[in-house]
Amino acid sequence: MRNCCHECPKPLAIRARWRVLARSAGPTHMNPLEAAWQAALAAEQQAAFGYGLLGPQLSGAARQLAVACSRAHQTLIEQSALAQSAAGLVPVAPQADYPTLYPVPGPRAARALAVRLETECASAWRYLYAVAASAPRRAEAPARRAQAQEALIGSAVRAARWRDSSVPFPGI
Repeated sequence: MRNCCHECPKPLAIRARWRVLARSAGPTHMNPLEAAWQAALAAEQQAAFGYGLLGPQLSGAARQLAVACSRAHQTLIEQSALAQSAAGLVPVAPQADYPTLYPVPGPRAARALAVRLETECASAWRYLYAVAASAPRRAEAPARRAQAQEALIGSAVRAARWRDSSVPFPGI
C-alpha cells in the first residue's frame, strides 16, 4: 500500500477517498450550519497546503513542529470530510492552488505564514461554533459545536507555539 507522502503514514487510498466523495456530486443547497462546516473544511485544506509551502523553509525543531501541524490539519480534513459525507453532504474539494499564501522566502516568512494559517483555521472553527450554538434545534448542532471547539483549541495551541505566546480570544 502506497503512502501519500514520505512523512505521512496514512495510505494514499484513505486520503483519496474523501476527494472522490467531494467530486462525486454536484452542488446542493446548504443551511448556515452546513455552510460554516464546509468553510472550516476549506480553511483546513488551505492550512495543509500552506504547511507544504512553509516546511521546506524551516529546519530542526521548527520543521518538526510544521510536520506535526500538517498532520493535525490532514487529520481534521479527513475527519470532517468523512463526517460531512456521512451526513449526506458533498465535502468541498480543495483548491488546486492558494496564490495568497505565496511567497515564502525564508524561515521568518514561514513562521508568519504558520501563524496566519492557524489564525484563519481558528476563525473558521469559531464561526462554526457560533453558528452551531445559535442553531440548538438542529440535531447535528451539538456534534458540530463539540468538533468546532476541539478544532479551535487545537488551532489556538498551534498558533501559540508558532508565536511563542498566546492571544486572548483566538479566532477573532
